[in-house]
Amino acid sequence: MADRQRAQASAGAAVTALLALLGALACGGRGAGAEARTQQPEGLRPPSTEQPEGLRAASTRTTVTSGRLPDRPVPDTGQARGAAELDERSRARVAHWLGEAAKLSKGKASAANVHVALCVRELGTGADLVARRADEPQPPASNTKLVTTAAALILLGAKARWVTPFEAGAPLANGTLVGDLVVRAAGDPLCERAGPGAVPALLDEVARALRAAGLERVHGDLVLDEGTFQTPAPGPSWPDPSQHWAEYCALSGGFSANGGVLQARARAGAIGARAALSVQPSPHGLAESYDVRTTAGTNVDVRVGATARSATVRGTLGQALGEYEAEFAHPDPVELFGSLLAAALRRQGIELAGQLRRARGTSRGVVLAELSSPLADALEAINSDSRNGVADQLFLSLGQAVCGQGTRVGGARAIELALERLGVSARGWRQVDGSGLSRENRATARGICALLEGVLASEPVTARLYRDSLAVMGRRGTLEERLRGTPAEGRVFAKTGWITGVSALSGYAEPEGGRGFVFSILIAYPSELGGLNTSVFKKLQDELVLLLFRDGG
Repeated sequence: MADRQRAQASAGAAVTALLALLGALACGGRGAGAEARTQQPEGLRPPSTEQPEGLRAASTRTTVTSGRLPDRPVPDTGQARGAAELDERSRARVAHWLGEAAKLSKGKASAANVHVALCVRELGTGADLVARRADEPQPPASNTKLVTTAAALILLGAKARWVTPFEAGAPLANGTLVGDLVVRAAGDPLCERAGPGAVPALLDEVARALRAAGLERVHGDLVLDEGTFQTPAPGPSWPDPSQHWAEYCALSGGFSANGGVLQARARAGAIGARAALSVQPSPHGLAESYDVRTTAGTNVDVRVGATARSATVRGTLGQALGEYEAEFAHPDPVELFGSLLAAALRRQGIELAGQLRRARGTSRGVVLAELSSPLADALEAINSDSRNGVADQLFLSLGQAVCGQGTRVGGARAIELALERLGVSARGWRQVDGSGLSRENRATARGICALLEGVLASEPVTARLYRDSLAVMGRRGTLEERLRGTPAEGRVFAKTGWITGVSALSGYAEPEGGRGFVFSILIAYPSELGGLNTSVFKKLQDELVLLLFRDGG
């Protein structure tokens, strides 16, 4: 816990001058000084070398050095053995499953409206073994997260951290702050994979650090300065508003907690009685509309959701089922963070006379403490668990760290810089969020393979951290149930992706014998054929992956 959150007296080191120069080139060449830190700047700007908050770089850059993970044998760099056979097999499997899609959809699915883009590359050879529609831009769904996390690691380094300063807006004397306590946005998703109940404990630590700095009473307000971060709102071409309560539509902004998601847990009691119920993290700042009744049997009918005013968990839970869990999005992650922080201050005996208030561009004060979170701690939540809200927080944080603007435009500029750093062509790419929830995102199968190989060719610590953050076939994350008991189990590290009309799978395959592969499978199909994802498209992806384990590919 101490490594997750450090409270200290000064702001510490910030993004280096070299990264600032690169950010300036990527974001329009504008400079930044003291005025840019205290006022809302127009347009984009590189991060100041004195900027105390945000996602901080650990080093000037990540250097691309080699084409393999440490301790892996050097792959055979001779001719791509069996490439023609692999290409033929893959085409046969695509044709087979397109035929199955046509049968199941009664002719609605066909090669004309189902687009399968495929690229397979053997590591260390620089040659594609399979390339089918590999340069055709398609929506990548959650494979977008591969780009978001790669960009953060390549631009800021494996040891980058979110740093959120707590500042005294007025003199502190005899334990009393006569003005406001100002918290400056860093974009930290404040996401603990141990569970949402861990988040209040993290905020308790910073509250204890404030007490240690001498703070006992705040006569002013608790001010959340959102800085350059955009106001939380749905992304372009996200699902329609009827779905915005769902955890996969969690919003992002300058502050958040648990990636903007609430988790309800109900435990059945006596038949007819109320089930024991908790919603974490708590207090979430919303009125509570809770009523889950215990019934006989195993049926469950629990409705969850939240509006700007209240959180709802209501319905029935079968006694024989025992427990039930459900997640849903908080309507405003900034308000969620503020409510949790105010409660942490109270628990540590810090009196707050004023109110919770949101602002932008407040004057700088004396840093009393910092909330510090490692980037590395968020990677598995993004790549293995596919948490959209956490990925979008990182996207905005990149915009703030690299371009001085915590917006979607700033995030997109940072992605462009990362692709350039990796030597990946930006042709066909478009990224408007960090999660892939938007239908406006575009990528190519060849581009994703190049990105994967580029990260693997970076410094060993970065390469290992990236690969190990991915879901593992048959073992972990969104791939836990797939291809168990096959040669691919435990040897495929990949990212799944699905939105209605899109199915994707991209990552690394490591068969025994030293050969390694990167692959990307992007499938676009009519939205009304959504039921085919499980019955056809996932099976196609799994069979294509297994081809890489047949005699080493």
